[in-house]
Amino acid sequence: MEEDRNRELLLTVKETARLSGVSVRTLHYYDEIGLLRPAEVTQAGYRLYGERELLRLQQILLFRELEFPLKEIMPLLEAAEAGRNSALERQKSLLELKRERLSGLIRL
Repeated sequence: MEEDRNRELLLTVKETARLSGVSVRTLHYYDEIGLLRPAEVTQAGYRLYGERELLRLQQILLFRELEFPLKEIMPLLEAAEAGRNSALERQKSLLELKRERLSGLIRL
């Protein structure tokens, strides 16, 4: 496993930010709060991200787009699929209510 990790292409925090559309500061913050840890940190302190971290970031960004607060995202990422599905269903209901409210405002 470690050997596979050593052969994996790792991206710098700047490259990861550019690829994902989030800021370097956001990636640093996600690391600080334990939401998204880099695959490794070099001796010089550079954060490097691999495929596993990019997939996790993709999930984080999906939950952010669905308006989940950061404090709820980490438990969702660690939860079993049933727990994630339940949370997504609840969020879908909330978004549908928001859509109805916004549609009402637009009609006014």
